Amino acid sequence: VLIRGESGTGKELVARALYQHSLRAQKPFLVINCVAIPENLLESELFGYEKGAFTGAAHRRVGKIEQVHGGTVFLDEIGDMPSSIQSKILRLLQEKSIERLGGRRTIPVDVRILAATNRDLETALAEGRFREDLYYRLKVVTIELPPLRKRVDDIPLLTDFFLARYAAELGMDNPGITPDAVSTLNSHPWPGNVRELANTLQKSLIFSRGAPIRAEDVIQALSAEKIPGETDSRAAEDIIRRWMRAAMSG
Repeated sequence: VLIRGESGTGKELVARALYQHSLRAQKPFLVINCVAIPENLLESELFGYEKGAFTGAAHRRVGKIEQVHGGTVFLDEIGDMPSSIQSKILRLLQEKSIERLGGRRTIPVDVRILAATNRDLETALAEGRFREDLYYRLKVVTIELPPLRKRVDDIPLLTDFFLARYAAELGMDNPGITPDAVSTLNSHPWPGNVRELANTLQKSLIFSRGAPIRAEDVIQALSAEKIPGETDSRAAEDIIRRWMRAAMSG
């Protein structure tokens, strides 16, 4: 399954949902961020290595893909995967086997591959930065996640979810949100998508100081994305002091 969408649209959540509702739900689930691991380490992390494969390889190491045999591997940001690794992922998909770095033995591996990207893979294909054969192997089923600005009807549902979550984390009652504040949320373009919405609501909850979140709180939270976080710190300190006084007086 290939999951496509802008950054912050929830691609990993979709991948986890696919895993949780699959026949492999009781097996391991492994997330690999293809840009978080340096290229010179990515191959050994994924496929492992044999003793003596390179300087410092004093023992055999089983790679992450081999460890998750029978389960699901989620390759996040696969559009940024180095070409040297793309060929090995293609072999895994085609032959259901791997070779450890420095090894000659073929090792059978049964894993389901889910992949995600925010890149334009078609452009990467045209520019020779992504393998065409791997592209078609990955996109047996493609899920397109639209940006939040194109699914405004989801904002009230997401708002209710995030307010309940962050209020519980702060140990406070959910204060709710005013209609004007919801309108402000609906009118924002959300370049950071759901991740930006969650961050804005967390800040708004602090700025509201236990009262229903107003449009002013949302605007302040959005403005705080562009300036140093001193306002956030003062608001957090203020609400913590208030809760401590209430706890001591109780």
